[in-house]
Parts: sequence; C-alpha cells; structure tokens
Amino acid sequence: ACARFICTVDIRPFPAYNKIRYTVNLHSRGVYMNKLKSMTERQMQIYACLILGCLLGAVHVLIPGFYETLWKLALSGNVLGLKEYVLSFGYGAMAVSILMIALTNMTGLPSLPILIVNGLVFGLIPGIIVSWIGEFVGCTAGFAVMRTVFRGLAKRIIAKSRRLNRLDSYSSFRTVLIARALPYTPNVVLTALLAASSVAFTEHAIATFIGKLPAVAVEVLLGHDLVHIAEHAYRLAAVLAVCIAAYLIYRYKNTGRRE
Repeated sequence: ACARFICTVDIRPFPAYNKIRYTVNLHSRGVYMNKLKSMTERQMQIYACLILGCLLGAVHVLIPGFYETLWKLALSGNVLGLKEYVLSFGYGAMAVSILMIALTNMTGLPSLPILIVNGLVFGLIPGIIVSWIGEFVGCTAGFAVMRTVFRGLAKRIIAKSRRLNRLDSYSSFRTVLIARALPYTPNVVLTALLAASSVAFTEHAIATFIGKLPAVAVEVLLGHDLVHIAEHAYRLAAVLAVCIAAYLIYRYKNTGRRE
C-alpha cells in the first residue's frame, strides 16, 4: 500500500518532473539502441570478413596457385595463357571461369580477357551466359562486402562531400540498370559508388542481373570477333555500328532533356 501511495504521489502532482524523467529515459534508450546498432554493425563486419576469408582460403587449398596465376594472366592480358589455364580444368572449366570473373570484379583486376576467353572456349552463347553469371556474382558479392564493411566510412565521406551527396540523390533502380548495362565500365569503381549510396541491396541485385546481360554480350562478342576478325569482320563492324548508334541516341535524348 505504501509503495502504491508513493507511486501515485510521484506521478500526479509533479508533471514537470515526470516530463524531465521521461525525456531522460527516452535519451538513455536512444543511446542504448545506438550502441546496440553499432555493436551489430561491428559483428556483421567481423562475420563478413570471416566468411570471405574462409571462402578465399578454401579456393587456395582446392586450387593451389590459383591467385598467383589469375593475377599474372589478368594483368598481362594473356588471352592464350588464360585459355590454356581454363581448359586445364576440364569439366570444371566453367565453374573456374565464373570464379575468376567474380574475383576480378571484386578486386579491380581486368576481367575482359577472361570474357574473351569464354567466347573462344565455350562458344558465343555459352560464353556469354558464363560471363554474365560471373559478372553478376562478382558485382553482387563486391557490393555486399563493401556495403557491410565500409558503410560507416562511406556515409561519413558522403556527408562531407557535396558532390557525392548530390550523386547519392540520383541513385535509383534505373540509374543502376543503365550504369551496369554500359560495356567496358570499371566494375569495382561503380560497385564502390553504389555501395556507398542509398540503393537497396535487392534493387542493386536485380538491376545488375538485368543490366549486365547486354554489357557482357557486347564485350564477349566484340572480343570473339576481334580474335577471329578475318571470319567475322562484317559482324564486328555491324555490332560496333549498333553500339555507336545507341550511344549517340542516348546522348541526344539526355541533351534534349537538359535543354
């Protein structure tokens, strides 16, 4: 009864005191939630690094010398060397090629020589499909890692930079779709910018899945026809003409909108 009386006296006659106490409690709860959120983010970063490290370690154990070979061949642009290396895996060649493309997209190594090799080794249509899967996996995995590990740093950089803040305001499904559909774009730079933006993971994944198909198709087709230019000179010229026409139309439409 005494406790009940004290509670009644404490609440009703002193509204100002109760308002202050409610504000303090609300602030404490907010501080606690922020700490919990930062702890969760740190845990997610640790888990992401551990998972990535385990996957990379597994590749190193299963395929000795894989990273060293990929580094040398990708940087040198040695198409013939890449072709021989991919073929050396036999039935696992497609899986290894997908892994190589994914890693080059995540690290910034040039993936174009591998795309050309896919067209030469597997044929145009299978080569395009294998390259498309590899690019999608690499861009999506890179986005997830950068978004998880470097999100806090990216937010602070964007907040300080007016240009990046303005760029973030244009981030949307349509923007990602157009950016991913452009051939010969530096994927790791684009992925870093998108990971720092407010684009949702699902939006990025769907836009990348759709947009990467035309980009990869052009890159594989042009690479294949350049190697066999004597046989496919007319098709190469036609593809180049279509690409140039598409670029000019896109540029013209954008100029008209600005005016």
